Amino acid sequence: MNSKKAITYKKERRFFPGRIFFHNLFMLTALVIVPMLLAVAIGSYSQRIVVEKEVSLYSLRTISLLQNSMNQLFSSCLKQADYLLAENNINLFLITEKDGYTFYHNDVIYKLMHAQMQANTELLSIYIYSDKNNKFVSNYGETSLERFFDKGWMEAYDAYEGDDTFFYAFRNGTTNYLQPVRILSLYKILMHGNIRQGVIVYSINFDRFAESICDYRGEYDTNLSLRTKDGTLVQNLWGDPSQFPADIRLSEEGGVWENRESIVHYSPVEYTDLYFHSVLSRDALQASLQKPMYLMILLIAGVFLFVLALTFLISMRIYQPFKKILSGLETPAGLLQNRVRITRDEEGFILDSIYKMSLKNEQITEELAKRVALLKQAQSIALQSQINPHFLHNTLDSISWATMRLTGGKNEASVMLSKLAQILRYSLDDVDSLVSLRKELDNTRLYLELQELRYKNCFHVKWEIEEEILDCQVIKIMLQPIVENAIQHGLKPLTKDGILRISAKRQQGLLVIAICDNGTGIPAHRLASIQTALHADMIKQQESIGIINVHQRIQLFYGEDYGVKISSGEGTQVILSLPFVGM
Repeated sequence: MNSKKAITYKKERRFFPGRIFFHNLFMLTALVIVPMLLAVAIGSYSQRIVVEKEVSLYSLRTISLLQNSMNQLFSSCLKQADYLLAENNINLFLITEKDGYTFYHNDVIYKLMHAQMQANTELLSIYIYSDKNNKFVSNYGETSLERFFDKGWMEAYDAYEGDDTFFYAFRNGTTNYLQPVRILSLYKILMHGNIRQGVIVYSINFDRFAESICDYRGEYDTNLSLRTKDGTLVQNLWGDPSQFPADIRLSEEGGVWENRESIVHYSPVEYTDLYFHSVLSRDALQASLQKPMYLMILLIAGVFLFVLALTFLISMRIYQPFKKILSGLETPAGLLQNRVRITRDEEGFILDSIYKMSLKNEQITEELAKRVALLKQAQSIALQSQINPHFLHNTLDSISWATMRLTGGKNEASVMLSKLAQILRYSLDDVDSLVSLRKELDNTRLYLELQELRYKNCFHVKWEIEEEILDCQVIKIMLQPIVENAIQHGLKPLTKDGILRISAKRQQGLLVIAICDNGTGIPAHRLASIQTALHADMIKQQESIGIINVHQRIQLFYGEDYGVKISSGEGTQVILSLPFVGM
């Protein structure tokens, strides 16, 4: 075996182990890693859905508990207020005229208020105020408003202009020890017709209420607040109120609202226009899933390392027999002598078979070279023969048009037929023979004269041919297909006079022929298709077959360094490059 083949085998030996390794790695990855990744992806997605559902149910249960607690608190205070309003002494206190006779007993009122304060630990104070006599009594005793420490409740009462006999107000106040506290005041108004008789006020220590519900807060809860239906913040219970979505829209019965960042559960508070809003952060949910995800990644990394090690062991096990065979291929003549070093019967069988095949290859190589030469000749004949029917069809079409115009006159048709006969005679000569550039140009002139008779001066031809190159040798029927394409697809659709420029020159040992037109040009997608076809192995029956045919014939004759190049913009340019062959 020659040195070139020996070099090839050395390259094979260098790359062969790598190919085995990556092939096995791909196979094991497909069998192990890919299913694991799919399982992890499905598991992660399922876990996220389950966790999000569980957290959502937990939040919904929490907000339902808060709603029930608030509703019970409001309902309890209203029932207590109705009970007080039904008591005679309190009714007398409310309707007694200013400076009138007193018919109520203060100790009875105090006992009733004290009993209610003990029954409801959330209560901070109970106030009863009479609009008729401006008297004021609380669980701290009877006193004047001017001397009482808590005056904020009266401001909300005076400002209220609604028609309902119940309303609420959040306000900042103090305890009886003058400690600052957030107060929720519930007002129950006694009306006589359209006239206020008085009011009973239940003041709730809202800070204590908020602390009591903090145990309900979960790790994913970012905010809990009381808001109106339009989202206006009334009281924040925990978390950052800025986390509340600005674009939320609520229904009156409550429910769930969500976007990419948050899940919001909301529920109305009975007797009021308030809604509890619980905001869950999707980022917090995602963060809770990161730890198992990291464990999954570590598991996958460990399995991948194991697969790499296993792949290496399997690849080396497979490669060792082939290594012996490849080393023997470097010196095929000594394969039989090296047979004794083979440890496996199958390896010896392969080496013997290769040796016999190498002997046959040398005999086949010479025969193959002869067949390739014959094949090129046959392909050249086949390629050139494709031009003749195509060209004949276009020429007969031109003659048909001319005949219809002449209506009885035969002179123009006779001229066209004569030129056609000369062109056909030129094309039917020996296809393998080279011709001078002069003859190829003369044949092209005949075709152009034939087309000028058809199109009646719709285009003009400009020749730029160097005189000293006219006797160089070229292949036949090389220019006519290019010129034909320029006229049919470039100049024919023009609404102005067309110009076809044909130039030929010698350039650095090459013969360079250029055919340029100022036609409509070739669309970008069509140009790309033609340029792709220029590099195809076989010619197909398609548009622009002439250009592709000429390109492949040049390459068959002279080699792959020569051929046709095409470009298009405002017009089209086709350049043929051939080796310069003199007489």
